[in-house]
Amino acid sequence: MTYNLQSGRTFEETVESLFNQMGYHTKPKHVLHTRSTYIHAVIDQPKGTQRLLIECKNSVDLIDVQHFCSRVAFARKNLEVDGGLLVANVGFSDESLSWCKSNCSFVELKTYKQLIAKSASFRKMLRKFSQ
Repeated sequence: MTYNLQSGRTFEETVESLFNQMGYHTKPKHVLHTRSTYIHAVIDQPKGTQRLLIECKNSVDLIDVQHFCSRVAFARKNLEVDGGLLVANVGFSDESLSWCKSNCSFVELKTYKQLIAKSASFRKMLRKFSQ
């Protein structure tokens, strides 16, 4: 699945909309210590508040993953976020996935397609509980 720019929304706006539908409160183009990130998302859960930095990219390489991990690590150190999510329009290389898994456990790498699937299952669960 690829993202279609003809919808009139940017990739970031579409991802932000998905997180809003999942109950997150979002701030687009949030600036954190002069480093811009695309979305800052917060949700209150029974176990506590979850705060995420979300960055959206069309294509991602290992350098992008490492830069994002360092940004999230800095924000975590300052108790501003709990973790991060890097959303790509295309898949991640095996090298990027394994590096992130072994060096940056507080960051998730998801494709747009995986995010859509997560959003759909989350909405299904909400409908089930509201009945």
